[in-house]
Amino acid sequence: MRALFFIVAAALALVQASSEAADTPTVQLALDGAADLSPVYPTVIIPANEHDFVVIFNYGDRQNHHIATKFLPIDATGPFRITTEARAEAFPTPDGARFLMRQPFLTDIPVGRWTMAAEVDDKVVGSVEFKVVPPATVLKLSSPVELVGSLSKGTEWTYRFRLLAEPRPGLKMKLDEIRDADAQGWFKTTLLQRIISLDPEGARREQRRGNGPAESAWLAATDRGLALTRQDSGDSPQTVEPAQLMVLSPNEQFHRSWQWHEKDTDPELSQKYQMWGPLPLQTPQGERSGYVVLQRIPDPDDPTKVATSVEYEYAPGLGLVHEVVVNPIRGADAAARIELDLATMTRGSGPEPEVRPYKDSP
Repeated sequence: MRALFFIVAAALALVQASSEAADTPTVQLALDGAADLSPVYPTVIIPANEHDFVVIFNYGDRQNHHIATKFLPIDATGPFRITTEARAEAFPTPDGARFLMRQPFLTDIPVGRWTMAAEVDDKVVGSVEFKVVPPATVLKLSSPVELVGSLSKGTEWTYRFRLLAEPRPGLKMKLDEIRDADAQGWFKTTLLQRIISLDPEGARREQRRGNGPAESAWLAATDRGLALTRQDSGDSPQTVEPAQLMVLSPNEQFHRSWQWHEKDTDPELSQKYQMWGPLPLQTPQGERSGYVVLQRIPDPDDPTKVATSVEYEYAPGLGLVHEVVVNPIRGADAAARIELDLATMTRGSGPEPEVRPYKDSP
């Protein structure tokens, strides 16, 4: 292929009032976008077989714009193909809009250094240099249990929990008895998870935030991955049918996707999952290889929109090390945001549950 760069463009209309243009926006590459199009696993290191990463940046108005991106190899060589049809999305922000551009490569990407420039109405508004690296070797795990660290009785995880106190100026959130946010604008507390029993439905994991009430979830290790079989938020236990696959056992496919919906529920309302890895993750024990999972829950009133997104980062041997929950707030040009970061993990002393067949295909 002779061309040195490729332009992928899309026209996007936003119909709300404009404001003055902001400073040059920061351009980010990420695996995907959350429900408010904030970056999921922002990175400048792209594995060669990750064809479908995204470009995200903010812009200082909400007018109609022609959005484009240019990819230019710096020292990468070799044949490749990229789509000529891009998909653009936008999310309103207090001072303009956040744009996401998705441009799938149709083949593996040549290894080496690249640069990507974002354009608005044929003017460059920002750029970023990134590096394409060979795909990492799939992690060999002894059991799906290893993905979540352990499911033995007594295993305990302590998380730093934080809620964004003011998603936009004047829009204030509340968090139980916590009244004051820190200097960075977050309500902070602790969340504790503990395996309290091994039941026929699976390992019962109790969760408690601060001094609040306990919630329980029953997790089963299956031959396809980790599944949620039952949950109890304090009213009455509810069986999950079919069992909800939350994370798949890794294989040689780098980027995996699947769907899940409750029994007798419209497939249009399916929860969608994507999984990437292995990728470097930050953990209390330093950098480790693990997997990123993105869950999207559609809005029941408009399934084309995402009501909630959850980003999970799993480091085998430790379990969940980072989680981000994003809930767009209707009519507010903002989203509620919760983040969890693992502080400590203590393994229980009992046996691990046996891996069982996953009978119901989502």
